[in-house]
Amino acid sequence: MTSFQKRRLHVLTRREFWRLVRFGVVGVCLAATYAGLFLGLREFGLTRWESNGIAFSISTALQYVAHTKWTFQSRIWDTGQQTKFLVVIGIGVVYSFIVTTKLTPFFGWPDWGAAACVIFTLPILNYILYRFWVFRV
Repeated sequence: MTSFQKRRLHVLTRREFWRLVRFGVVGVCLAATYAGLFLGLREFGLTRWESNGIAFSISTALQYVAHTKWTFQSRIWDTGQQTKFLVVIGIGVVYSFIVTTKLTPFFGWPDWGAAACVIFTLPILNYILYRFWVFRV
């Protein structure tokens, strides 16, 4: 491997590291946003379904903008990218449903174990799909 290739590999690794950091920051901020919206809407008397629907929709829209502009530094008005993003969101919903209602009960895990499984595995799945399919950077 030439000196140039080693430097290039190092730059790519550093770039990917900071992309992962940005991904994590966006994730934490949006989790807090979702929780605040959900709880705030519940305080205003909305049902769990209504509160979740509104909080999830707003958080998803903010997630798209933040990941597009900051994490992956891509174009925001790309309909193909937007469609793929929504597909990944749908995959995440199905994945979390399967893990929490089918997989972890099959293994006899408690509710907190099911939640932990989703919390720690879904971001990995999302990052891989966003990085290599949705945003392709």
